[in-house]
Amino acid sequence: MARIGPIPEPWRYALLGGLLALPGTAYLYWQSGTELSVGPVLLGGVVAGYLYRGTERRRVGVRTGLIGGLPALWMLADALAVVPGVGGPAWFRVAAGGMGVLTMLLFTLLAFALAAVAGVVGAAVGDWLSEKTGRRRSSPADG
Repeated sequence: MARIGPIPEPWRYALLGGLLALPGTAYLYWQSGTELSVGPVLLGGVVAGYLYRGTERRRVGVRTGLIGGLPALWMLADALAVVPGVGGPAWFRVAAGGMGVLTMLLFTLLAFALAAVAGVVGAAVGDWLSEKTGRRRSSPADG
């Protein structure tokens, strides 16, 4: 049986930022019913980038974005629920259903990609903020 150790540091901060973003992203999608906002993902990326001190900032941002963008799966489920309601002849329903499924899968992948980019941008901003104002500020004696 494999032993599970502690969560690696990049994942800890990605989980923190992503789980902070997840409720906001889900709430905003629930309110609109059609739009997936990545604003909370950007904010979660800022938090993760600010707290993370390592060199894998982009990876932390991508992971934050993917976790915070999980409501894209909710969007996919909502869209796929409409596919069986297509009317017309059998060949048309099959073609429309197949195209609907493929299109929604593509849009879901694009939503995750956008969330990952928002996470990376947020992590970069958080990293910059930590250098300028907080955790990584060098003392005047350092040079």
